[in-house]
Amino acid sequence: MPQSVPSQDAIARITAVAEAGREIRRIRAEALRKLEGGLRALYRTLELSGANPLKDAHAALDAAVLATYGFSPRQDLLAQLLELNLSVAGRVEGGEPVTAPRHSSRFPQPGNTGHRRLHPAPHVT
Repeated sequence: MPQSVPSQDAIARITAVAEAGREIRRIRAEALRKLEGGLRALYRTLELSGANPLKDAHAALDAAVLATYGFSPRQDLLAQLLELNLSVAGRVEGGEPVTAPRHSSRFPQPGNTGHRRLHPAPHVT
């Protein structure tokens, strides 16, 4: 079965997610060189008032992921995820082809940073 080719819009959205993730890793690496206490101490800074580059980077990643999945930040996220899940399950039950999430050959493989993925890799066509 031929693979679908992602649209330019989908490529742009996926690229935005990847770039936002890289920005979080860059900010964390820079901050951890200056901060004692590791990631726990770093993420506790999110509770402080005022400007916080890590908080801004996470907000950008959240927005990019929502846009990639076509979700609205004003609606219940769990309801939107359930609707997507039920839609995919219905397609599977109906015998329709469903493409599993995968890493596209259009994007370079991320290096082994030792970090777990916090957001699933979106697959958008």
